Amino acid sequence: AQDLGFAEADPTADVEGHDVRAKIAILAKLAFGTTVPVETIPCMGITNVSVVDFAYAKSMGCTIKLIGTAVRQSKFGEHDGALSVYVSPKLVPNDHLLASATGCGNAVAVDSANLGTASYTGPGAR
Repeated sequence: AQDLGFAEADPTADVEGHDVRAKIAILAKLAFGTTVPVETIPCMGITNVSVVDFAYAKSMGCTIKLIGTAVRQSKFGEHDGALSVYVSPKLVPNDHLLASATGCGNAVAVDSANLGTASYTGPGAR
């Protein structure tokens, strides 16, 4: 990834999820109007994801992506629960938009009661 210009000289921010954590903090503010300090967001990178994990994901028709998640936990409606924000590797079905983000590409999927799922893609820093 470094040779292709997709990762920093020190790739720690990429592989440990720090870059995703900063992005999900911004998106949480935009989506929910709540400032979530970056340092409070739990973050699990991809360093412990193995080749076996990817093979298992493939057998299930999935891949593994480092995902930033911001979701309102709710039992009775959209605005009555706590905001949960975190970064972790997740199984993503191969036919989902997030599975198609490769290289330096970024993808965002927004689920809402009124709109359903809206997806946005674009190039990342290079």
